[in-house]
Amino acid sequence: MAVNKIEVLKSAKDGLDVLPDIQRYAALAAAGEDPQIPAEDFERFKWYGLFHRKPTPGCYMLRMRIPGGVLTSEQMAAVGEISNAVGRGTADITTRMNIQLRWLTIADAPWALQRLAAAGLNSQQSGMDNVRNIVSCPLSGLTAEEVIDTRLLATRMQQAIVGGKRFSNLPRKFNLSVTGCREDCGHAQTHDLSYVPAERDGIVGFNVLVGGALGGMSPEYARPLDVFVTEGDAVELTTSILEVYRDHGLREKRKESRLKWLLRAWGMERFRDAVEAQFGRELSHAGRPLSDRHGGDHIGITAQQDPELRTVGCLVPVGRTTGDDLIGFARLAKEYGTAELRLTVQQNVLIPNVPAARVPALLAEPLLQRYSPTPSAFIRSMVTCTGSDYCAFALIDTKGEALRLAESLDARYSFADGSEQVRFQISGCPHACGQHRAGEIGLLGARKRIDGESVDVANIFTGGRLGDDAELGELATPNVTMFDLPEQVAQQVRAVRGDDALIDRSEPVLAD
Repeated sequence: MAVNKIEVLKSAKDGLDVLPDIQRYAALAAAGEDPQIPAEDFERFKWYGLFHRKPTPGCYMLRMRIPGGVLTSEQMAAVGEISNAVGRGTADITTRMNIQLRWLTIADAPWALQRLAAAGLNSQQSGMDNVRNIVSCPLSGLTAEEVIDTRLLATRMQQAIVGGKRFSNLPRKFNLSVTGCREDCGHAQTHDLSYVPAERDGIVGFNVLVGGALGGMSPEYARPLDVFVTEGDAVELTTSILEVYRDHGLREKRKESRLKWLLRAWGMERFRDAVEAQFGRELSHAGRPLSDRHGGDHIGITAQQDPELRTVGCLVPVGRTTGDDLIGFARLAKEYGTAELRLTVQQNVLIPNVPAARVPALLAEPLLQRYSPTPSAFIRSMVTCTGSDYCAFALIDTKGEALRLAESLDARYSFADGSEQVRFQISGCPHACGQHRAGEIGLLGARKRIDGESVDVANIFTGGRLGDDAELGELATPNVTMFDLPEQVAQQVRAVRGDDALIDRSEPVLAD
């Protein structure tokens, strides 16, 4: 059996021990010397959110932690400042409610990490075999229908997990969500571990789902663990689950190391028994679910629990923005709201706590003409992975192609009155960071040789959905060229939703 090189690397030195090396390499680079960074340290840098990227030689991506996607204006402005100073003014909002910057050099790293820390942010353990950014409902604490405000809980979970070596060497990455809303804003079934609101014996708390992972050739949605837990015990249960995974997860084959593989090997009952033993007391069985909807994007104007306040949801097309515009969002949140912003799993920005009387003035701001709360139908629904411009695994430029696809569809088609918008999820490779198998229409980028030339193509998947009747999307049309993609996507939308779901404005209207 081949040796798992990452396990060898971690055994030699924990990733959290690489910070002095980062500082040493940075000092050498700043002095004009070649720091001669070994390949294994490129991997360890990811424990501090620094990712060396082959498409940008000599430069790094910086990913930070933003539990629950909640930011102050000061923090958002600090991220924009870092982007402008050392990241060529680029930034991406991710499907995990955090932000990634590009183009940092190793010499830039110490200042960037210090600037994040000064703003109360960090990038620790945001990559590799760690618990990734904790996802929550972006409207936590704001809406009248909310069951549990999970902002503090998401922060407490991060504090229990990040910063020490207790969970710095998991078998593989671990995605975690905790949501207290009725709308499944965090897409619970797509994570290794999720908490969703529930009620048992008159007590409000959470049901637990485990084992979701959509990458690779065998994607799975998370399944019920048959556990109900109170808000007060959720952090302890989380650490118990992580300890079982840390100690018993499969480490031999890296492609088979996610939690779902341990669940396949053990079965749910044995895993639950192990978690209960680690927890140290009997676990309650699952309660009555309190989620009844799935996947709202919160674009537009949303009423809050306070009748005088609104949240303004702004579309960030395919999640890509600039340092200047992050600073602009920070200014607007401070001027019109309470100096707070929220990020979403659909890669967008929300400005909460805006007095209703001030909403028209906010909507008139120039920044919101580019990041509209009333976007066109198709660009609103596009969610993508990073794409080939920055990711060595991606086979196509997902963000660029998604924008071109949305523009083509918007130019020709509109949704019929009463027809809900279709969720488009776009991945550039089988790692499935765009979660294409969860989209009602999913696109997986590929390359195909046509007439002797290698060209970009997309495999179209249909039928992905979350909820009680969750299904993974299935391949509907393979190897569609980018030229043919708009028409083929429109055909699949009609196949999924019905022939009258789309209105083709290019067709002549016949008189009665």
